[in-house]
Amino acid sequence: MGRFRDEVMTVEVDLGEQSEVLNELIEEAQAGGDWNAVADWCESIDWLGLLPGPRHEVWLDLAVRAERIIEKPTEVSRNQIAEAVRWARDEGTAWERIDELLGTSATDAEQQFGNDCRFR
Repeated sequence: MGRFRDEVMTVEVDLGEQSEVLNELIEEAQAGGDWNAVADWCESIDWLGLLPGPRHEVWLDLAVRAERIIEKPTEVSRNQIAEAVRWARDEGTAWERIDELLGTSATDAEQQFGNDCRFR
């Protein structure tokens, strides 16, 4: 079992005009104590549509960040990254962009994963 560092992973999304709606709902909930409208709003939002980039790149970024907060890489964390790299490649993401998301230098990801996108 891995130990986690004291770190929180976040993904910032731009809610646009919806942020005003959410703020109003939160103010009403704070005043009245009923948070059901806030919960309903959160459940109804298309969160994936608000991600700051293509889903496959966000998933790869989160997999890399998750591995960085554990004490040392595990087979599970390595497999998560390999799956994210595979998905990114399937969606047409260039190796240069994958290198950037992994925090590696140019061509390291391609050498590490190769065409089958598995750790070597």
